[in-house]
Amino acid sequence: MRPRLAVQWVGTAGFRLVSGDHHFWIDPHLSRHSLGELLRGPIAPKIDLVARTVDVAHAVAAGHSHFDHAIDVPALAKLKGARVYGSSDTLNYCRGSGVAEAQLHEIRGGEDIREGPFRFRPVLSQHSTIVLGHVPFPGRIERPLAPPFRASELRVGTVFGFHLESEGGSVYHIGSANLVEAEMAGLRADVVLCCTVGRQSTERYTARVLDALRPRVVIPCHWDQFWRPLDEPARQIPTNDIEGFLSEVASHPLAPEVRVLPLCGWTRIA
Repeated sequence: MRPRLAVQWVGTAGFRLVSGDHHFWIDPHLSRHSLGELLRGPIAPKIDLVARTVDVAHAVAAGHSHFDHAIDVPALAKLKGARVYGSSDTLNYCRGSGVAEAQLHEIRGGEDIREGPFRFRPVLSQHSTIVLGHVPFPGRIERPLAPPFRASELRVGTVFGFHLESEGGSVYHIGSANLVEAEMAGLRADVVLCCTVGRQSTERYTARVLDALRPRVVIPCHWDQFWRPLDEPARQIPTNDIEGFLSEVASHPLAPEVRVLPLCGWTRIA
């Protein structure tokens, strides 16, 4: 029986949501450049690796345009014909990578989009000030950007959270550890895909996420060393403190269930 809703974590803030036979990808970061590759630069998507990892993709969305969220978005579009949902920044990167204009759908926040069985709503958000009180790689991508490039050229652009709902339930994706409650007003989610790295830079981050969305399940993400290969066991980013995050969730009055997935691990929601 096909799942009404299943979730796969593919490392960093990347996920695949499956409802029926429809596959919706968020922030796929599959190329996983090593620290040496990132420091030496320039970098480009590892197309062969993406092709081996992605079997089906009907749609792909990027919550912001940093390399560890958006670098492989054009590859999914070109290899699998996926529709792309992203800011003008992400779409300019896709244009520079040769993605057909018909596949590109600009989002601005607040839209109600039907994507297969999913009702999809982008929600304006903010990036955490994770680097000495600042957002890394600030700015916009204002013209088509073609690889190869330095990682810093994929600038943050506009930041979104994503709310998706199907008959199997609702999911909210937070790709950077920050939020704007006013933009999330009225939203609830059965499952929160919750970035943990940088949460210490956002006041009461964990409690505010749980207060706003009132989930029954939390799946932490963006806690792994995203410069390590996808086929090796996940290791925590040294500054991340996932244990502290789990303690904050457990001590909240809602105390939702937490599912810590292995790299490329699946969990069934309904």
